[in-house]
Amino acid sequence: MKALFPNAKESLVTGVVLLSNIYSSLGKYEEAQHFRPRQIEELGVKVKVGLSWTEIKGQIRLKAHDHSHPQSAEIYAKIDRLKSKVIENGFIFDSSWITRSLNENETIESVLCGHSELLVIALNLIQEPVPKFIQIVKNLRVCGHCHEFTKMIAKIEQ
Repeated sequence: MKALFPNAKESLVTGVVLLSNIYSSLGKYEEAQHFRPRQIEELGVKVKVGLSWTEIKGQIRLKAHDHSHPQSAEIYAKIDRLKSKVIENGFIFDSSWITRSLNENETIESVLCGHSELLVIALNLIQEPVPKFIQIVKNLRVCGHCHEFTKMIAKIEQ
């Protein structure tokens, strides 16, 4: 592919990430872990970090697993409460959306609930008063886990 499309590095990165995700979804974490970084390095580009924007008294941006916000402790506490509520309502965390092996201190829930779109939802929900609607802009597509989690939150938090 690199020989056929030498000037299409961004498209090739997308293919590398997709193939790496396929390896992971098939349980081939070791192949994914070796393939993705090697190919990305060979292409000489960086993979985009997932970012989400929302507006609360001006624009706010959070990245996945972000702890830089002044209300970070409150955001993660809200995520924990939401996680408990969705589990009570039958939600099952799907590890197939995790594209790497977990570190020692990580769980499936902690990795998936750290996605930037869930952080900005939690940030909105801790505001006083809670906004009537929440608007999120992302630089990447929303994963299936976040889509289902958000639908469940919308039902619970109404």
